[in-house]
Amino acid sequence: MAGELVLSAFLGVAFDRLASPEIVNFFRGGKLKDDLLKKLKIKMLSINAVVNDAEKKQMTDPNVKAWLVEVKDVVYDAEDTFDEIETEASKTKLEAEFETTSSKVRNFLANASVNPFEIKMESRVQGILNNLEYLASQVELLELKKGSGVGYGVGGHSSQRLPSSSLVDESVIYGRDDDKEKITKLLLSDDIESVNHPSVITIVGMGGLGKTTLAQHVYNDERTDDQFDLKTWVCVSEEFDVKRKFLLVLDDVWNENKSNWEVLRTPFSYGAPGSKILVTTRSERVALTMRSAQIHHLKELTEEDCWRIFATHAFGKEDCNANPSLESIGRKIVTKCKGLPLALKALGGLLYTKLSPEEWESILTSDIWSMPNDDNSIIPALILSYHYLPSHLKRCFSYCSLFPKDYEFDMEDLVLLWMAENFLQISDKDKRIEDVGNEYFHDLLSRCFFQQSSSNKTCFVMHDLLNDLAKFVSGEFCFRLEGDDEAQSIATKTRHFSYLRIQFELLKRFDSVYKADRLRTFLPLGLYYQRLYLWMSSKTVQDLLSTNKWLRSLSFSGYMSIRELPDSIGNLKYLRYLNLSRTGIKKLPDSTCQLYNLQTLKLNECKSLEELPLDMYRLINLRHLNFAKTSLHKKPIHLGKLRNLQTLTSFYVSGSNMKELGQLNLRGQLALVELQNVVIPMNAAEANMENKKCLEILELGWSENNEDSLNERAVLEKLKPHKNLKNLTIRNYGGTKLPDWFADGSLSTIVSLELSGCKYCFSLPPLGQLPSLKKLSISGFDAIVAIGSQFFGNNSSSIAQPFGSLEILKFENMAAWEEWCCFEDHIEAAAFPYLQELHIENCPKLKGQLPQHLPCLTELVINGCHQLASSRGSIPDSLLGKILINNPSVERLSIINCPDVELPMYNCYASLKQLYLADSCDSLRSFSLNFFPKLQDLHLEGCKYLETLSNSEEGQEFFTSLNLLDIWTCPKFVSFDKGGFSAPKLQRCFIRDTVNLKSLPEQMHSLLLSLAQLILIDCPLVESFPEGGLPAKLKYLTITGCSKLIASRMDWGLCRLHSLQYFCIGCGDDNVESFPEERLLPTSLSTLNFRACWNLKSINHKGVLCLTSLKNLIIQDCPNLQGLPDEGLPRSLSFLHIMDSCPLVKQRCQKEKGEDWHKIAHIPRVLIDGKIIS
Repeated sequence: MAGELVLSAFLGVAFDRLASPEIVNFFRGGKLKDDLLKKLKIKMLSINAVVNDAEKKQMTDPNVKAWLVEVKDVVYDAEDTFDEIETEASKTKLEAEFETTSSKVRNFLANASVNPFEIKMESRVQGILNNLEYLASQVELLELKKGSGVGYGVGGHSSQRLPSSSLVDESVIYGRDDDKEKITKLLLSDDIESVNHPSVITIVGMGGLGKTTLAQHVYNDERTDDQFDLKTWVCVSEEFDVKRKFLLVLDDVWNENKSNWEVLRTPFSYGAPGSKILVTTRSERVALTMRSAQIHHLKELTEEDCWRIFATHAFGKEDCNANPSLESIGRKIVTKCKGLPLALKALGGLLYTKLSPEEWESILTSDIWSMPNDDNSIIPALILSYHYLPSHLKRCFSYCSLFPKDYEFDMEDLVLLWMAENFLQISDKDKRIEDVGNEYFHDLLSRCFFQQSSSNKTCFVMHDLLNDLAKFVSGEFCFRLEGDDEAQSIATKTRHFSYLRIQFELLKRFDSVYKADRLRTFLPLGLYYQRLYLWMSSKTVQDLLSTNKWLRSLSFSGYMSIRELPDSIGNLKYLRYLNLSRTGIKKLPDSTCQLYNLQTLKLNECKSLEELPLDMYRLINLRHLNFAKTSLHKKPIHLGKLRNLQTLTSFYVSGSNMKELGQLNLRGQLALVELQNVVIPMNAAEANMENKKCLEILELGWSENNEDSLNERAVLEKLKPHKNLKNLTIRNYGGTKLPDWFADGSLSTIVSLELSGCKYCFSLPPLGQLPSLKKLSISGFDAIVAIGSQFFGNNSSSIAQPFGSLEILKFENMAAWEEWCCFEDHIEAAAFPYLQELHIENCPKLKGQLPQHLPCLTELVINGCHQLASSRGSIPDSLLGKILINNPSVERLSIINCPDVELPMYNCYASLKQLYLADSCDSLRSFSLNFFPKLQDLHLEGCKYLETLSNSEEGQEFFTSLNLLDIWTCPKFVSFDKGGFSAPKLQRCFIRDTVNLKSLPEQMHSLLLSLAQLILIDCPLVESFPEGGLPAKLKYLTITGCSKLIASRMDWGLCRLHSLQYFCIGCGDDNVESFPEERLLPTSLSTLNFRACWNLKSINHKGVLCLTSLKNLIIQDCPNLQGLPDEGLPRSLSFLHIMDSCPLVKQRCQKEKGEDWHKIAHIPRVLIDGKIIS
C-alpha cells in the first residue's frame, strides 16, 4: 500500500470541482454534450461508494492496490481538466473587462459553430469517462463492497467536537520520572568513567517510544542550566564550535560508522571538563560505536501510564468519568499501541473528536491492526490515525512527504502551498481560505502529526515515523530527492517533486524529472538560510518551465545565479505559487501578468530587482505579494484592483492612489513608501489605516530633505493605525512634532517602535507610557538637544514604572543631543526594570551620565560619543565603573570611537563574556586578563597606546574562558606575557596590522591547546613561530604580509600539523617566485589559497602533488603567475577558482581552448572571477 489511502480525499475535491459554477456552466451552456457531466458524476459516485472497502483491502490484495493507483491517476487528470476549463473561463472574463468593445467580439469562448477548445475538452472528458467506466467495471471482479464507513473517507468531517487547542500540554511526561532523574543525575555527575572526553550518554529505544521527548525534558531541567555554560540541541549535520563547558544533545542518530563518529567527536574533545553529550538512537550499535559511558535502555511504558497519555489526548484530561462507556474500549485500544507514546497521542487525538462507542469500536476492530508490515517501519496505530482522519486533512498530510526527515517547515508557507494545490475547502464564504488552512494545520498539530521544533519555536517538524507514514501514503505521486543524486527513479505518475539543494545544480540532476510530465509541484529545500551562493543554470530553468505546464507551485528561491526568467513563465497558466526569493533576478517578464491563477508571489531579498511589470493588476487572484528588502524603483500601479490581495509588503504612494490602498483589506506587514507625494492631507485618510485591524507591522516612510513640516504632520495624523498594531516604524518624517495619537492610548499594543530620520522633531512623545513596548529605536533626531521627563511620561511621578516592559533601547545619530536628564532617584529607580540592551551610537555631543540602575542589563554599546568622557576621579566614579558596578549582570560591552572613555582595570567585570574595543580608551596601556574571569571573546582594535596583554601567573586559574582573540591595528603593541599566554580554550587568534609585534606568544603548542584558527596579516617584524611550533589541533592558518615569517617558512614545521585543513599564503611583493616547497605543507590540507602573491611565477608541482587530500585551490591576484604546473594538479581536486589580477593563468585556463585546459578538465567545478566555466 503506497499512496492510495488518500484517494477518498481526492474524490472529495473532485466532487467539489464538478459543482463549481464554471464547470456547470461549461457543460450546461451547450459547450459539451449535456450527458457528459451526469455520466462523469455517476461514475465517480460509483467508485466513491467502494473506496472505503478498497482502502482496507489494498493492504492484503495487490490487485486492489493497483486499481486504486489507477483511479487516483484518473482523478488527477480530471482535476487538471477542470482546472483548464475554469482557467479559460476566468481568462475570458478578465480579458472582457480589460479589452475594447471590438476585441470582445473575438472572445475565444463566444457562441460559435465550431470551437477548438470545446472539441479538445470534449475529447479529454470523454477519455476520463472511459477510464472511469473501465475502472468501475473492475469493482465486481475485485469483490469491492459498498459501505458508509465510520469517520473517514468522503464526508468524513468531524463535527461533534473540535480540539480545544492547537498544542497538548506536555509539561508532564508520563511514566518517565525515573528515567528522567537517572539521566539528569548522569549529566550532573563528574564521576562517570569514560574512555571519551566529553562523556557520551545514550538513550536507546525503538521509534515512537519517547526518546526525544525524554531528552527534551532533561535538556530543559533547571539543574542543567546551572551545571553547563552552554546547552545546544543540534542535528548531527550542523556545525558546532565548542567554547566552554557544554551539554550537547544529538537527537535521532542513525550512523554506525566509527570513523564518521570520530570526525564528529574530535572538536568536542576540546571542551571543558564535565562537558556531556546526550544521544538518542534506535540502535544499540550506535551507542557502542560512540563508546558511550552509559547506555540507558528506554522500556515500554506501563499499561497505566499508557492509559494516562491516551486519556489526556482523547478526553482532554486523565479522568474519563464524563465518558465511562468509552473507557473499556479505550483501554483495549491502548493495549494494541504496545506502549508507544507517539501512537497513543495520535490515536487519542483522533478519538477526541469522536463521541460514540460505535466509532471507537470500529477503530478497535479495524483490520489495519493485523496488516502485514515486513520492514516494521510503519506502526499500525499510526496508519489507523491517518485512515480515520477527515478526508480534507489526509491530502494535506500526505503532501508533507515532500519534506525530508528533521526538516523544519513554516506554517504560513505550508498553508500557501496547500492553497496552491487546491487542498483547502471553504464551507463558509465569509472565512478566508488562509484561515481554513490554519485550522487544518492546527488540527494536524493537535493530533500530533506535526510538532513544534525544539530548536526553532517558529517552525515545525514531523516525527520520523510520521514522515515515513506520509511517504508511505503518498506513494509514487510524491517524490523527494535527497543528496546530490539524480532523480532517476521518479515515476511518470509523480505530481509533486521536492529536492534538497546543493550549491551547484547540474543540468543532469533533473534529467529524469521530465518523465513526470504532469508535475504540479517543484520545490527546492534546504541550504537557503546558510547564505551560500547557490547556482542553477539558465538552461535548467528554461527546460523546467517549458516541459511542466501543469505546475501549481514553483520555487527557485535561493539561486542567486538566476538573473532573469524566460517569457515561457507566462505559459504556466495554472501556477498559483511562485517563489523567487533571494534570487539575482532584475525584472520579471511581462508575461508574468498572464498568470491569472497566481495567488502567491514571493520576491523577498531579491537585491537586484529593479521593477515589476506594469500590468500586475491583471493578476486578479493574487493574494500575497512580498518584495521586502528589494531595490525596486519602478513601482507597480493600479494595485487597488487586486481585490483579493491580503499581503503587500510595500505600497508606493503617488499622491492619488491612497484610495486604492483603502480598498485593500491587508494583513501582516505593510510599508508605505514616498509619502512626500501626498500633497493633500485628506488623501491620506483615504488609505483607511485605522480600520486595517489585521495589520501587525507598519512602516511609514518619506524621502529625505522634505521641508513642508505642517503638511507632513497633517498627513501623519491621518495615518493613525488600528490599535491592534504590534510594530511601527516611521522614517524621514519632516514634521516638528509627532502626532497626537502617540499619546492617546492608540499604541497600547505596540511591541516594537522605530523612529528614524525625523530630523526636525525637537521633542519626543511620552513613550514611557506605552505598556507593551519591548524594543525602542530612536535615530536621526537632529533637533533634539535634551531628553527629559516628557520622554518618561507627561507626569512621570504618576507612572509606577516608566518603560515597564522595555528590553532594548537604542539611540543613534543624534547630532545635537547633549543631555539625558531626569534621573531623579524616584524615576530612575523605577524606570527600565527589564532593560537588557542599551545602545548609544553616534551622539557626538552627549555628555554627563547615563542611567545607573538597570538591574537586567546584559549588553551595553557606546559608539561615537566623543564627549562622553570618564571623570578622572577614582575608578568607581568613572562612567563605565558606575554602570558596571551597579549592574553586575552585563555580559557584552562594546566601546567604539570613544577615545576619552576610560576602561577601568578593576574588579567590575564578573559577568562579562564579550568585550569589543575599537578606536577607544586611549588611556589603556596594558590589558590585564585577571579582571575578566568569564571573558570569551576579546576584540582590541585601534588602541593607539596599548603595549601588552597580560595574564599573570597567579591569575591563570581564573582565566579559562577565552575563545576568541582579535588584536587589530594597535601600532604600539609589542608583546604578550613572557613565558606564554595561557588560554586553554582559545579557538581563534587573529592578529593584523601590529607593526611592532616581534613574536607570537611563547609555548603556543602547550598553552593554546584548543587553537583551531590562526590568522596573521601585516605583522612585518614577526620572524618565526615560537619554540615548539604551533598547536597540534590547528585547522586554519592564514599568513599574509609577514615578510620575515614567510622568509623562514622552511622552519615552520607545518608537516607535523595533521589537523591542518586550510592554508592561505599572501606574499605581497616578497621575493617568492615558487610555492610551496616539497614537504612544506601537510598531506591533510584540503584547501590552498594563493592571495596577492605578486611575484609568484609558478606553483611548485612537488609541493602540490603530494597534497593527496587537496580539494579546493584558489588563486587570487597573482599577476605574474605563468600557468599551472606541467605535471598537473592533484587528482583529488574538486574545486578551482581563479580571480582578480591573474591575466596569464586565466587566459591559459579558458575552457577547451586554453593551453592549460587539459590540466583542469577533470575538476568538477572551475570558476573564473566567480563565473562557472565547468
